[in-house]
Amino acid sequence: MSRTSIDAGKLRDRLQVLELTEAPAGTWSWQSVRAARGQVELSTSDRRSNLFSSVGIGARGAEVLLRRQALSLHSALRWGEQHLFLTSIVPEGRLHLRLHTALVEPMTCLAVRTEDTVGEGGRPKAAETLRLTFPGVLTEKYARYEREETHAENETSYVLVTPKVIQLRSGDLVTVQEGPAKGVYHVAVCHVLDAWKNEYEIVWRGDV
Repeated sequence: MSRTSIDAGKLRDRLQVLELTEAPAGTWSWQSVRAARGQVELSTSDRRSNLFSSVGIGARGAEVLLRRQALSLHSALRWGEQHLFLTSIVPEGRLHLRLHTALVEPMTCLAVRTEDTVGEGGRPKAAETLRLTFPGVLTEKYARYEREETHAENETSYVLVTPKVIQLRSGDLVTVQEGPAKGVYHVAVCHVLDAWKNEYEIVWRGDV
């Protein structure tokens, strides 16, 4: 996109501004809060040009030009069937914003935490203390194959990128409910220092 001048007539792409909402309690989803017009330009130089994850691999990038409006990196955009993950918002003159985004596919995930509590007679009792349904984005990190004395173990690891409000801990179970990586994983490592998102390394292990 040219940065020397902006032709308002080029803001022809129809977009939806999305915000994360909770309804009912414990169930989070992206909901459209308003329509917007913009100009979307896909990256052509590198299909993984947007490093939206600091731990996993990137995704194809897109630049979006919008009129100035209330928007933060907690928001997202929908462009047709594409979900645009916001990675930067930069003012463009007095009237517009330029957004750098990653084209991603959110997956519905369920996180469950079980902790020991005190039951009858002071005995320890396992109890579910967290159950959250939320949209998460998976990106690949690595796949490792280990040979042991009696069998082989296959370990598959992904990076799960979530909205900041989704607070998980190591040991939590995460069920990815759809997509090619559908399955049950445990949270191995948490990366929570980013102000706008959290990233969790999730692992599945199985004998082969």
